[in-house]
Amino acid sequence: MLSAVVESGGYDTQLSELCLVSAGQGRCVAKVKIEKEHTNRGGNLHGGFTATLVDAVSTLALMTTEQGAPGVSVNINVSYMKSAKTGEEILINAETLRVGKTMAFLDVDIINKETGDLVAKGSHTKFIG
Repeated sequence: MLSAVVESGGYDTQLSELCLVSAGQGRCVAKVKIEKEHTNRGGNLHGGFTATLVDAVSTLALMTTEQGAPGVSVNINVSYMKSAKTGEEILINAETLRVGKTMAFLDVDIINKETGDLVAKGSHTKFIG
């Protein structure tokens, strides 16, 4: 689990069950088992939590680049492809596509670990300088 995220309090505590799998060279892979607090009324992964995962894991990927700074979000886009349900585990794969002088561009795939299905695809643009 990412204890520094949880210790910060606030909304980030929703990420308390997020586990870092690997990170480095502009990439980050994390996983989380979907619990009731991550779902909507239908028992599916909540869209807002999905967007939070795109934000958080892509920021971690960016922090592994030479610049090492988290930056500030300019734009986040999420396309929801397929549902994921309580009890399922998802992988969040984030990649830094480009880091310029003032902007960074990141890509995120959220995948159902068991089925390999693409649950959501995200992009994140950050101001870094």
